[in-house]
Amino acid sequence: MKNSEFIVGKVPITKEEVRAISLAKLDLSEADNFLDVGSGTGSVTVEAALKNKGIRVISIEKDPVALDLTRLNIEKFNLKNVVQIDGLAPLDLELYGLKDKYQAIFLGGTGKNLGKILSWSYEILDKGGRIVSNFILLENAVESYRLMKEIGFKNVELVQVGVSLLEELGGGHYLKPRNPIVIISGEK
Repeated sequence: MKNSEFIVGKVPITKEEVRAISLAKLDLSEADNFLDVGSGTGSVTVEAALKNKGIRVISIEKDPVALDLTRLNIEKFNLKNVVQIDGLAPLDLELYGLKDKYQAIFLGGTGKNLGKILSWSYEILDKGGRIVSNFILLENAVESYRLMKEIGFKNVELVQVGVSLLEELGGGHYLKPRNPIVIISGEK
């Protein structure tokens, strides 16, 4: 999906190229339950729900502005397979009537709870389930990689994605880079 399809504000969006790679690594084709932690604008939540009609997407966000943007995007696309939670992960999903295991988890934002969220994710992830997280700060990416291996995630992979867009400059063109993103994936 194009970024232009989403209602956006001052909340960062997972850019379409990075979102495409992250969703491919999550491989939601056989998933029943997908958890998006730190949904931001809701771009990952919405694209996952739209392209996988049989899936239930649980979208967690703590920031009121981001929570509202996610809600607006869910409504824009008239999604009925999304449950939105106003909260800070990790949280007790059973309080929301959600007792199932998850086949896929996306971490778009973890704040200062990275270690706790990764441990919690490991507990609620089905055996063979996948986790993918995006980082702009190298320190957080390296810490996540280390913690995932320590917690017991398998096939942990760290890749850096650099995307540049063609822009006009004077009488010519150049490739204007976006911030590089680190994508970390693993499975239980």
